[in-house]
Amino acid sequence: MSAAAPPRFLLLAAGLGERLGPATRTCPKALTPIGGAPLLDRWFHALEAFATAPLDVLVNAHHLPCQIAARVALYDRRSRSRWAVSYEPNLLGTAGTLRRHAHWLNSGTDTVVIYADNYSSIDLRGFYADHAASGTPATLALFRCERPEACGIAALDEDGLLTAFTEKPAAPVSNLANAGVLAFRAGAFGRLLRETDRDLSRDVLPRLVGEAVGWHMDGFHYDIGTEDSLAGVRQRVAAGEIA
Repeated sequence: MSAAAPPRFLLLAAGLGERLGPATRTCPKALTPIGGAPLLDRWFHALEAFATAPLDVLVNAHHLPCQIAARVALYDRRSRSRWAVSYEPNLLGTAGTLRRHAHWLNSGTDTVVIYADNYSSIDLRGFYADHAASGTPATLALFRCERPEACGIAALDEDGLLTAFTEKPAAPVSNLANAGVLAFRAGAFGRLLRETDRDLSRDVLPRLVGEAVGWHMDGFHYDIGTEDSLAGVRQRVAAGEIA
């Protein structure tokens, strides 16, 4: 990883979290507490550990945005990196958020996009170092999932090149799932994004077949998408099974 040109980071935190039930009625999904701390704190600490120079970090918000803004302001005060919030009065979808910030994202350095509602042990330094060395327009972090029909599923060739990507496939070709951490080469969004795109996984990632590479992550990775998944992660953290 080059300390002279760190990537920008876009953390997607605008989702309603409706499948989490009562937990998100008064709390944004990205601030759902796990182990006594908001989920978004985990990404703050991950980026603090990643940084060898100040980073530009943008967090999008929609549901209960004042809570997200207050937390991000706390990060901005505590960090030498620059943390900011982008409020979306209407949900734009993940691809719509990228399109809204296309000028910022195409401004001369790579971008790492993170779905902030995941609880993960991903090695961001290792992930980005391999992306920087790959020369490809994009790198997708992948993990092996138990229910591939519920995930964005990738297939790779022997060199790690993406040969297929389907969101929630009826007949999965593998159990390699999108971990919601994606690195894009500077300028890539100008070519990839279209005006009709709304969802990154459904609309944009399939266009990267034959161009992007997959990166197998070690450790644990959980999508905090349902009440059951949230309860399961909380139990594992409380039991000391994961940190």
